[in-house]
Amino acid sequence: MGVRIERIPIILLAMFSLIVGLIAGLHRMGWNFAFAISADHGGIMIGGFLGTLISFEKVIPLKKKLLFTIPVLSGASVVFFFIGLPAASMTVLTLASTGLFSVFLFYLSRQHNRSYVIMSLGAFSWLVGNIAFLLTGFYRVALPWWMAFTLLIIAAERLELMQFLPVTIHQKRILTGILGVFILSCLFTFHGAGGILAAAALISVAIWLLRYDVVAIHLRKRGLIQYIGVALLSGYFALMLTGIFIPLVATQPMGYDAVVHAYFIGFVFSMIFAHGPMILPGILGISEKPFHPLYYLWLFMLHSSWMIRVLSDLSLDLTLRKYSGVLTAISILGYFLTLSITTIRRYRAHAL
Repeated sequence: MGVRIERIPIILLAMFSLIVGLIAGLHRMGWNFAFAISADHGGIMIGGFLGTLISFEKVIPLKKKLLFTIPVLSGASVVFFFIGLPAASMTVLTLASTGLFSVFLFYLSRQHNRSYVIMSLGAFSWLVGNIAFLLTGFYRVALPWWMAFTLLIIAAERLELMQFLPVTIHQKRILTGILGVFILSCLFTFHGAGGILAAAALISVAIWLLRYDVVAIHLRKRGLIQYIGVALLSGYFALMLTGIFIPLVATQPMGYDAVVHAYFIGFVFSMIFAHGPMILPGILGISEKPFHPLYYLWLFMLHSSWMIRVLSDLSLDLTLRKYSGVLTAISILGYFLTLSITTIRRYRAHAL
């Protein structure tokens, strides 16, 4: 099967959003750049990058090029952020999230599957978060819903991959209930009872995934499969720690920053690192699954970076915090560069 060249521009759009988002994040931490849109770092990373990546992966199986409009809209939102029109960006992202929600409802209409129910709720959470930001202009109101978006999509994907494992319906219902508790916590924006519910839900999801996912099986393998196991394991521990941090650091001046980045860097990006060798070739329409030992280096740097960030947040060490951001950016960009190179090399080797 040949490379689907027409899909590359959307991949590049997602990568552009990622780079702009990382630069915006570094600027927020005190690094100076020729251009800066630091205030909208969160919207760019979640909508422009994650939204584009997730929606593109989900519309490809439907084989309708018109649906590519959804990831294009999501990725294009970064342009409005860039020129200082966050309301326009969120309007575009609201359209994109509405489209993704509709896609999952379509999947659900064709196949009544628990994974699609959870993914639909995840896309709906993204939509709610976008509307919340559009109406209020406050990231703290939207952020819990954006966390729900990524948490539910990731949990549903892991559940989908467990279909051949001995996981009972009862155990799957428990996971669904826990995810429902997290959605409930979003109504309180993690304040008071909302924070307790969110913490309990994140810790419980992490424990559930550690117990029933394929981590133990993968760790006994070699090569790519073992690497995926390590990335999953480290990501689930980051998820658990995020839940622990919510009540412990709530009163700290930088506690919010610590929770947000433990979750998105430690958990979400660890999941991206784990799934990347399968997602990128799948998007490009090729069957080869690349692997290189350097993946471990970037994964180690990724987790080191968010741990250092949490420590710097709690100690109010702004200099250490600045360098943790650099470490995060290097690990993410290094990983994607390595993934791209290894994917191309593996494809060329099998094409000869």
